[in-house]
Amino acid sequence: MKSLVLVALDKVKDKLADEYADEAVAYIQSEEFEKKIADKINEKIDIPFVSEEKEQIFFERVVDICTDIVASVVRK
Repeated sequence: MKSLVLVALDKVKDKLADEYADEAVAYIQSEEFEKKIADKINEKIDIPFVSEEKEQIFFERVVDICTDIVASVVRK
């Protein structure tokens, strides 16, 4: 009987982990989150001879790539 309960709890744990992972991935891949991260990076890093607007575009693209990588790792 105890092992049946443990198996059931394990299945529930896996289902909840998958749901939370999906929600986390959706959040980190949202435009809002990616822009916030790119903004913070742009505040901390200055690329000489590059305008702030071009830096922002660059950092947004880098963050987009990074969040895609994180999403692929979480989903495996």
